[in-house]
Amino acid sequence: MFKAFLDFARTKTWLALVFCLVPVLIYIFVFKVIALNVNYVAFDDILILGIIPGFEDASWPDRWRRLTELFPEHRLVFSRSIILLLHSFFGRINMVWPMIVANICWAGCAYVFYSAFKKLRLSLWYFVPVMWLWFNIQSFENIFWGVSSLCNYGVLLFVLSAIYFTTHNPKQHYIAIIFATIATFTYGNGLMVFPVIGLIAWLMGRKRDFFITVFVTAVIAVIYFIDFTPITQNLNFSDPKQVKEGFLGYFGFIGSIATISAYDGSSAVLMTAVVFGFILIFSVLFLFRKQYISLWNAAWRKTDYTNSGALFSLGILAFVAITTLALVYKRIPTDTFEGMFKGRYRMYSTLWCIALYFGVLSLTSRPLLRVAVTALVPLTMLLNLVILDSNFVLAINNRRMALVQEFNARYNADWLGIKMFSMDQAHFEKIRAYYRSDDPLAEGWNPRNLSDSITCAKIYQPDIVKKEDNYLIINFENDFFKAEKDYSDGAYVILKSPDHTYAAPQSQSAVPIKTTLRRLMYFNKGAYASFHTATIEPGFYRIYFLVRKGGINTIYCTGKTWKEE
Repeated sequence: MFKAFLDFARTKTWLALVFCLVPVLIYIFVFKVIALNVNYVAFDDILILGIIPGFEDASWPDRWRRLTELFPEHRLVFSRSIILLLHSFFGRINMVWPMIVANICWAGCAYVFYSAFKKLRLSLWYFVPVMWLWFNIQSFENIFWGVSSLCNYGVLLFVLSAIYFTTHNPKQHYIAIIFATIATFTYGNGLMVFPVIGLIAWLMGRKRDFFITVFVTAVIAVIYFIDFTPITQNLNFSDPKQVKEGFLGYFGFIGSIATISAYDGSSAVLMTAVVFGFILIFSVLFLFRKQYISLWNAAWRKTDYTNSGALFSLGILAFVAITTLALVYKRIPTDTFEGMFKGRYRMYSTLWCIALYFGVLSLTSRPLLRVAVTALVPLTMLLNLVILDSNFVLAINNRRMALVQEFNARYNADWLGIKMFSMDQAHFEKIRAYYRSDDPLAEGWNPRNLSDSITCAKIYQPDIVKKEDNYLIINFENDFFKAEKDYSDGAYVILKSPDHTYAAPQSQSAVPIKTTLRRLMYFNKGAYASFHTATIEPGFYRIYFLVRKGGINTIYCTGKTWKEE
């Protein structure tokens, strides 16, 4: 039966097109139901939106200074320019708009992949694994990160475009240099694409393009590093612990797609990523084993290396390898080994897998490719869906955390979250006025009420109220809190005193996949909320339970109190 399906599908281009579009539709659905006009969990978006006040009245030199201002060691000209463009055109900002632009950049990367794929003259079925790999949601932090997603996704689009024009359009190398320049001023690692495209031009025998690239690289580097002040520590090679973490972190970063969940920080899972990173790197070395002599001869200018598909693959791999090396060097001292697995980094592991696949397509015989694609199509589909199952609930928890963060920032002038980003509530509200985010948790009551009393519908007793380490934990474990209107619906815990009003969102989990398949349900029951005690000012608090359903808030008394010393 399976063989009959393969015989039927092999010549059906329309069916391959359907298989290519399905992951895109899933991706769009996830974006539509989760994206909200709200600042990200960190305050990066607020800081970038700070480009708006006074920009129009500034002189041109001052405008350039503000556009290129370091953040923290990146010059985010692209992100700031998009924000200014949106504000100039619409007169305001909706945080979903830059998300849309960023995700269009992500889709643009798929178009670059397809442009390179077309040159291989293969059946569209061979492109199906690329689509299912690329449109997974493991790096959902970037999908819903407002303006910061512009730099994370934008840099990949411009880097891939630079590599594509270098390998497949050698007569238009100037376009590759333009894309590389834009990439540099989109995110710091974009600068790393210059040596990549220069090396590719050299291997292809284009000496003139190579020397032009070297010259432009030097000019751009001088511009980029003027008044550059590093604020992070570098890896200390005399510290054995840092060296060990850097070594393992390098492979773990590349193999991080193997963790499936973006936030699973258990040692066993992270070491699985390290092992998979070893496998991915070894796979590249094995795949290109017959190309070593040709590449060596091309490097010493004895011959030209003209396999554009293989060079496209190598260019992407080299960029990811250099980016990983730079990240390990800069982040290990502060983020340690676990910091290499941040959700927003996962796209680089996916990119490595796709680059490796392009190498396979460019260097493997057609009979072997037919066997490989028969296995890879269902494998990549399964991987995409497993990642979706593991991360969809995490993305929803993340959005609710963002809602709560804005709530806490608005109704607590001394909230620690604002202080950590060197701003006050007045500045936060000034910037928030540009994007006018929704404030759903404040609907139907007044969080600024100078009392610890809130009118309640009835009593709703929590199952657990306790302090564990540095967290105040409040759980309601026996009920389902289903979203009806959107994913601002859900359960939230409120701490109320005369001077402060804090909120914490419910943290949900997904049921096992077999339960989802058997009972067609996804979310587990229960609302699990926690407050980090460092964010709670000393005082006596009454605990309330806010349930938002169908876009309407209902507040319950719990009969519980908490005294923070």
